[in-house]
Formats: sequence, structure tokens, C-alpha cells
Amino acid sequence: MSTFRLIQVSDTHLSRSHAYFQDNWDVFVDLMKEEMPDMVLITGDLCINGPKQPDDFVFAREQMDRLSVPWRAIPGNHDAGETPPDTRLGKPITPKGRNNWIKYFGNDFWVEDWAGWRFIGLNAQLMESGLKGEDAQIKMLEEALKTADRCPIAIASHKPLYRLGPAEKGKSLSAIWPKSRKYLMHLCDHHKVKLFMSGHLHTYRSSRHKGTRLIWAPSSAFINPSKGNWGLRMTRKLGFIRYTFEGRKFTHELVQPPLFVNYDVSNWQKQFGSTTSLPPRPLDRHAAG
Repeated sequence: MSTFRLIQVSDTHLSRSHAYFQDNWDVFVDLMKEEMPDMVLITGDLCINGPKQPDDFVFAREQMDRLSVPWRAIPGNHDAGETPPDTRLGKPITPKGRNNWIKYFGNDFWVEDWAGWRFIGLNAQLMESGLKGEDAQIKMLEEALKTADRCPIAIASHKPLYRLGPAEKGKSLSAIWPKSRKYLMHLCDHHKVKLFMSGHLHTYRSSRHKGTRLIWAPSSAFINPSKGNWGLRMTRKLGFIRYTFEGRKFTHELVQPPLFVNYDVSNWQKQFGSTTSLPPRPLDRHAAG
């Protein structure tokens, strides 16, 4: 029985001009050289402000190319933009934003078969966006599920299906919107999806909805403890997730590297809002200390 080792890292928030979180990425790159997993999956927010800073895409791709193992990625809201009309970052997802992503990181939704498992990557921000690619993503998802031929299935999305519960209402910034959530949960149930991986909330949590394990990956960049735990059992620490897939089963564990610095941005966000408003801190200044 073959073993497939996958690392999920999320919300890296890399930038040449705003290199606040570069140290942790450097640590991660070194760890991957030691660990040598079969695949690294980055579940969105590779950039700190891709919609407004095109060089973030260039720099993030340069950083991905430092990895010594194969990798795949899906976009987050800090990459190609938010689902309109949510303009929290001042830049909703657009065809241009999608094209920037595709230019540097490949398709923003995809299907791959690894070690007898079917992995499906989704662009969460494309759902209910009204953009041309929305229907194409749905068709790809439905076809990938239909043709899985009894392979166990894992889905990756930047945003989780929900934050507090499957029946939560309203178009929250925290999760996939209700209409798309309902449809995705139906598909997960109907096709017996085993794993739904996400990032976005800078928090680790493992829970279950019917037969699907829901894993929130923590960020490798920063946390905001002032947001509390929303009454949930969860961990607001930086790190990544290590998965081992064997046959139709998998295990996972939260990894908190000793050299990761837990950057707490709650003071900044309390006064100024999003980290996209942080003042520049160029990479050369970072390197100089």
C-alpha cells in the first residue's frame, strides 16, 4: 500500500514590498528540504495584496519556486480579489485578477489524482461572483466528482464551508456564502467526500460534517487573538498541516515549528483594519534586520 505525504500550508502573505512575514516562510522552505513530502498544497492568500500590488504575484511565485518538492496552489481573497460585492480589500475579483493568478500559478481550479485519491482545488472567491469562470468551475467540480470511480475524494478551498455551523445565514467574510455552501455540502454528502481542506481564518480546527472531515489550516504568517475563539474548539497558532494518505484512509497533525514567530497583528487591525494597509517594509530592509 503506497503512502502519500502532503503538507498543507496557508495564508503565507508574501510580498517583496511588505515583507513582514518572510522569516516564517524561510523557515518553512528549510523544513520542506528536510521533510521532503510528496506534495505541498498552498490553500490561498499567497500574496499580501495581489489585487493592488501585481509584484506580489511575481514575488510569491519566486518564493514557491524555492520549494524543493512539487506544489499546487489555489487562490485566496488576498490574491485575485474578493467575491463581489464584498470589497473589504477594495478590490473584488475580476477577469484581470484571475488572469494574473493563472499566469503565475496555473489554473485557479483544478483536479489531480495522487496516490489513488482524487484532489479537487477550488477558487472560493469565484463562487457567486457572476464571472465567466464560475460556471466552468461548477462543471469541472461536478465532472470530477462523477468520474472519481470510487476513489476517495479531497476538496481544497481557501474559505471554509462555514464558520459556526452549516445553517449560519448571511454573506459572511469568513466562509463560503450560503447558496454555494448548501450545494457544496450536498455534493460532499452525495459523493462521500472524505476531506474538505481550507485556510483563510488563520486558525487550526478539525471537525466533521456528516462523513466529511473539515480541516482549517492555520496561517504561516500572522494571527489575531483578539477575535476570540467564537465558542469553538480551535487553535490560533501559526503552523501547517501534515497529512498521510494510505489506501482510502488518512491521518493529519498540526505542526507548529519551533522557529515560527507567532506574529500578532491585533493591535494593527484594531486601529487600521486589514493588513493590506500596513506600511511598506521592503525585503531588503527585512534582510538587513
